[in-house]
Amino acid sequence: MNMRISTSQLYDLNNKTLAGKQASIVKISQQVDAQQKVLVPSDDPVAAARALDLSQTQALNTQFATNRNNAKSSLASVSGALDSSTQILTKIKSDIVQAGNASFSNAERTNMASELKGNLNELLGFANTKDGLGNYVFGGFKSGTQPFNYDSMGNIVYNGDQGTQTLQVDATRQMEVSASGQSIFQGNGQDTFKTVQDLIRLLAVPTTEAANKADDEAAAHFEYPPNSGQFPITAYKVASDALDAAKPDDPNYAELMTRAANAKGIADAADIARTPIPGSQAALAHGLMKLSNALGQQMGNVESATASVGARQKELDSLDAQGQALDQQYTETANDLLGRNPRDLTDAVSQLSLQSQYLQAAQKVFVSTSQLSLLNNLR
Repeated sequence: MNMRISTSQLYDLNNKTLAGKQASIVKISQQVDAQQKVLVPSDDPVAAARALDLSQTQALNTQFATNRNNAKSSLASVSGALDSSTQILTKIKSDIVQAGNASFSNAERTNMASELKGNLNELLGFANTKDGLGNYVFGGFKSGTQPFNYDSMGNIVYNGDQGTQTLQVDATRQMEVSASGQSIFQGNGQDTFKTVQDLIRLLAVPTTEAANKADDEAAAHFEYPPNSGQFPITAYKVASDALDAAKPDDPNYAELMTRAANAKGIADAADIARTPIPGSQAALAHGLMKLSNALGQQMGNVESATASVGARQKELDSLDAQGQALDQQYTETANDLLGRNPRDLTDAVSQLSLQSQYLQAAQKVFVSTSQLSLLNNLR
């Protein structure tokens, strides 16, 4: 049985062929323009679904990077405040050593006390440091409340809490980005602000010869251990005078030296145990030594906090490097899934050229066949 194809059928067939070629060219052109092979999920449902999941994971990774930047900013504020606090405390520690010099006058100590008041306010300012968002970094969870201020008695008190603000800087890591100012400046039974205030008050007390003379008398009659009938400071003076009076070639010189050394050890312990007369050089020295020891411990708190912040900043750098590597990996995988690589673009351009040639050929065939008619062969 012979099948006849009418002219209208021929036209329809050719039109469908041309329309299919044109649609293919349009699709490939869109891929070339977008530089991406998968334009809609129907192009490759599996790849599109995986790419969507990957995009969400990459967005989360980007958010972690933003959080890390915020954490770096906050920790930089904390670190800067701690470094500045350390510089102030180091300066105050040096002042303590200088103030203990017996040649230092009362007027010089008074001037030092005035300068220390300014240092105290500087230290208070560092303890009330804000980050770039205006939050107090040493207030704990109370980031909107000034952590330290003076109360009605002139003491510096803490208004924050013991909490620490955190940020999610990685999928499995929450990092502290603030600190409790109380644990740093008033922790472990130590109060840095009170120590400086006590130092200012101590330096404001003038030393007098009368107080020195009274203290020497009290030291000579100080019994140590209590109720022992021993006066170590007087005993050391006697032993020291005997050593000074002897000559190095004296056969008893070594024994005198040992006796003086032993007496000094006991006398030093007795001197620490006694309470000097206020206004004496000894009272000043005792007070300065006590404050120096306290300040040393308090500087240890600040240094410990500084080391902790430095470790977290270093960790953030490491997490940044990991995050950047993951982001690159996500991008490369998405490019493979959605056909965004240069080779995919090259293939699309080649397909576009080839399909254009097919369309031109189909158009020529359509034109040729549409002109065919039996009437053309009749003369």
